[in-house]
Amino acid sequence: MTPSPPNPRPDPDRTTPLVDDEPGCATVLDPTAWGTPVADPGPPPVPPPTPPPPPTPQPYEVRRFGPGVPPAVAAAWHGTPPPPPLRRRTLPWLVPAAVVVALLAVLPTRCRAEPPLTPTGLTVTATPVDGPPCDGTAVFTATVTTDGHPGTVHYRWQRDDGTVSGELLQPVRSGEYRTDLVLSWSFVGHGALHATATVEILSPRSLSATASFDYTCPE
Repeated sequence: MTPSPPNPRPDPDRTTPLVDDEPGCATVLDPTAWGTPVADPGPPPVPPPTPPPPPTPQPYEVRRFGPGVPPAVAAAWHGTPPPPPLRRRTLPWLVPAAVVVALLAVLPTRCRAEPPLTPTGLTVTATPVDGPPCDGTAVFTATVTTDGHPGTVHYRWQRDDGTVSGELLQPVRSGEYRTDLVLSWSFVGHGALHATATVEILSPRSLSATASFDYTCPE
């Protein structure tokens, strides 16, 4: 039996590298070498945000408008409110002139449309001709003829018993050439009477006419 050599002592003056076969002390270069995963170092650091580029200066636009462009369109391009529309001033002398022209046109027409009324004739009749019966009424009708112009006839009735009416008015329209004036005369009682009634035209022309009848009522 061969005796084992004695354990050599390390020489303190000599450095000898030691080799350690323990896997726990090995430096792992390949993560699959010992089946042990490598600790996750985490996500990579996020780079700081890139500052936005400076704004691009907008080009200055100049537009020129000629005399044919409306002011509102030019103001819209320049960014200013459109000027207020110009108000047409009415010349103060136009209104009086228009009034004078209208009056000159109306006055001749008015004068031609309203000539004075002129009566041309007058007659009176009594109904019934032989007089009314006992306690009856007689009707006197005066017919005035005119020239057809509009106007008013002023007249009154007068009876031979002393009764006189007040002034009466009868309008006449344009285009009428005659108008009638009526008087009713009633009788009561027995006796006999010759009755006369007169119509007088006072204006626009003085005329008069008379009609008579006999009233008889025996007892």
